[in-house]
Amino acid sequence: MAYVGINMESVKSKNIEAILKLLNTQGLMSRKDIALELGLTPATLTMLCAELLNEGVLVEKGESPQQNRAGRRKILLGINYGYKYVLTISIELPFTIISVCDLGGEHYASKELLTNCDMAPELFLRQVAERGKALLWEAGVERSKLLGVGVSVPGAVNHQEGISYRAYRIWDDAVPVCEYLKEYFDCPILLKNNVRAFAQAELTFGHGKTLENLLFLKWGPGVGSAIITNGSIYESGAFKNAEIGHVRVEPNGQLCRCGRRGCLETKVSTHPIVSGIQELCSQENTPLLWEMVQGNPKAITVHTLPKVLALDEPAVWKVVDEKIQLLAGVVGAILTMLAPDRLIVYGDMFRLPHFMEHFIEACKHYDPYYDENYIVSSSLGDKIGYIGPLSVVVSELFYK
Repeated sequence: MAYVGINMESVKSKNIEAILKLLNTQGLMSRKDIALELGLTPATLTMLCAELLNEGVLVEKGESPQQNRAGRRKILLGINYGYKYVLTISIELPFTIISVCDLGGEHYASKELLTNCDMAPELFLRQVAERGKALLWEAGVERSKLLGVGVSVPGAVNHQEGISYRAYRIWDDAVPVCEYLKEYFDCPILLKNNVRAFAQAELTFGHGKTLENLLFLKWGPGVGSAIITNGSIYESGAFKNAEIGHVRVEPNGQLCRCGRRGCLETKVSTHPIVSGIQELCSQENTPLLWEMVQGNPKAITVHTLPKVLALDEPAVWKVVDEKIQLLAGVVGAILTMLAPDRLIVYGDMFRLPHFMEHFIEACKHYDPYYDENYIVSSSLGDKIGYIGPLSVVVSELFYK
C-alpha cells in the first residue's frame, strides 16, 4: 500500500498521518527511510518527527544494526502505543464486553456484563458507562490519557450522529447511543456497526495493512459481512450494511429478524443449525449423540455445539454440511462479483471443530481458486471483544 507525503504547510496533518500509518505498517524505521518512502525532504521530516517526539507520539528505539559502511548508525523511530488509551464497548449477545486498550491493540483490563435486552436502552447504557468508568479507574487511566470511547453494535448505525437504528435482538428502535454516553465521558465517543468496526481493525492492525480489497464474513450466531475497496470500508448513505446474512435464499421462506422472508440467516445461523440437529437426534440415527445427551435432544444447544461436532457423527455432519454449502454458494457468488484480494473469516462458527475445513472445501467446489490461501482466518479473532471499537477510535482520532 502506498503512502504519499506532500511538502506543504497546509497539509502538515496529512504528512503526519502518512508518517504514523507508515510506521504502523512497517514497524521501526529511520528518519531517512521514512523521508524516502514518503517523498519528504529530510528537513521537513526532521521537523515533523521532532514535534511528534516532543508530544510523546513517537519514541526513539535505539540504533539500527551496524551497516557495512562508514558513518553514523540510523536511529529508529516507532509509535508510542501507550501515548493514549481507549475505552471500548462491544455490545453483543449474550454479553457486552468493556475493555481498556492501548493504541497498538493490546488490552489491559476487561469487564463483561449480560446484555439486558429487557432494560430500557438509556438505563442499560448507564450501567455500561458506570462499569467503564470503574474500569478506567482500576487501570489507572486518567482523563488526559483517554483518547476516546469506541462502541460497536449489530445492525444499522448512523456513525456521524452516533445513533443505532436497529441492533438486532438487542433493541428494535433507534437509540442515540453516543448522546446517552456523553453524559458520563468527557471525550469523543464513536459508534460503528460491529462487522464494519472489525473490518476497520483489519485495516489498522491486520491483513488490510498490505491488502486493499477484502471481503469479511462473520459467522455466529448470525451472519455478517463488510467490504473493503481500495483501502476503505464501503459505506452506504442509507445507513445500510453489506449484509450477506440477509440475501434471500428461499422465496416466501421463514420470517427473518430483519423483517424480510427467506434470508440466509434463517437457514444457517446457530439456532437453525441446532434445531436441525435436535430433530435428527435419535438412538437409531445418532447413537453417540443420543448417549451424550442422555436421550434428551433439547440438551443440544448453541453452547454444546463444539462437543456435538467433536463426536463426528456422520448424520450430524450431513445436516451441518448442507448449511455450510448453502452459505458457501452465496459467498462464492459474491466473491465472483467483487473479486477481492482475500476472503477474511471469523466468528464462533469458524472456531468449531472442522468447520473451517468444510467451508473451504464447499467454496472450492464452487471455484477451485477459493482455497486455503484465498480464504483465511482473521489474525484478530481472539481480540474480537475489543479490537473493532478500538480501531474506530484509533483510525479517526489518532492516525487522522
